[in-house]
Amino acid sequence: MNKTALIILSLCLLILNAHNIVAQETIVNTILADMKINGRIQYDFEFLKRENDPNQFNENEFRRVHFSVAGKVSPSIKYKVEVDFAHASLGFRDVYIKYVSKKYGNFAVGSIAEPTGLDMMTSSKYMPFFERAMLTSLQNFRWGSGFHYENFGLFKGTTTLQMAVTNNGLNSEGFFDANLETGSNFIARATHVLLTNKEKNQLIHIGVNFANRPNNTDLKFRPENHLGAKYHYVIPDAGRRTETGVELGTTFGSFSVQSEYKSQTYDAASLDYSMKSYYALASYFITGEHRPYKHAAFARVKPKKDIDNKGIGAIEVLLRYSSMKASDAILAVPDNAGLPSDVNIFTIGLNWYLTSHVRVMYNFSHTDDGNTIDGKLTGHLIRCQLNF
Repeated sequence: MNKTALIILSLCLLILNAHNIVAQETIVNTILADMKINGRIQYDFEFLKRENDPNQFNENEFRRVHFSVAGKVSPSIKYKVEVDFAHASLGFRDVYIKYVSKKYGNFAVGSIAEPTGLDMMTSSKYMPFFERAMLTSLQNFRWGSGFHYENFGLFKGTTTLQMAVTNNGLNSEGFFDANLETGSNFIARATHVLLTNKEKNQLIHIGVNFANRPNNTDLKFRPENHLGAKYHYVIPDAGRRTETGVELGTTFGSFSVQSEYKSQTYDAASLDYSMKSYYALASYFITGEHRPYKHAAFARVKPKKDIDNKGIGAIEVLLRYSSMKASDAILAVPDNAGLPSDVNIFTIGLNWYLTSHVRVMYNFSHTDDGNTIDGKLTGHLIRCQLNF
């Protein structure tokens, strides 16, 4: 090879290498441009008291401290990594790789909130009350790790379908599950918008949901607080459990109504092991805002005039009634002696949205669980919340 050819070959290799470097930098810059960093802080105070008990339970906690990174590595491949640092421990939340298709819907592997109802699918950033309704306790945990599918564009965007097959690992252990042979969870949800009028902020949402899971023999839940005592029901000698639910969500300008009913039954020979629960809530914005709706759930409230624009923000008043009832067969289990046959909660709420990302919440809850010794439980719950 003569000197001229060698020089030309060297120049070609140099140009090709420079092109590859530029192409790689372009890909990296595109990924960085699509990357979003998000966070959430919820700092809570709870004051709980039984009417016949002289002691009052007073405590505070960081309810949620979330940090996440999300974005795209290509137009059709998305990702998200979200963890919670509350109580100074790490727990997985949304951790997934997702293929996005406008025609066929979205397919994901990893951890995503299971599609088990309207209240559960509304993010804690946007849910109107301090805690989700009691019926969501029929689900072990909000997130499940496995395979997920969602399509929010059916019938011109009026109908949605979500499905998931998830495993039973603990989120605090990275959803590690060494016992897949014990069975997985199957979850499905379908929703439809009967009425929508964006100009008048009117909407009627209906939906059904279904889940089938292995029985873990225990059902534990609190009466819509996070720091009080739990009810602990034992459900022995049962196979899989099935959850079925219906849901309704409406907005008519500043007024909103939301309600769900859910039944959980257990595969137990000739025994009627079941838990039935429902709630109904009403919301009204004194300052004229409304509850936005997106992807079959409620979304971020935006004040008409927040505190950074010489306004007072948005003020929302709320009412909710919630009920959970155990079947006689569950109450007949010796380990469940003394537990309530039903739990009924009435809650009044007040939300002050200083901006679309900062909120102060107050809930007063009144719980009747048939406790004739200690009496009814009352709670004053206060939260300061910021998300970015």
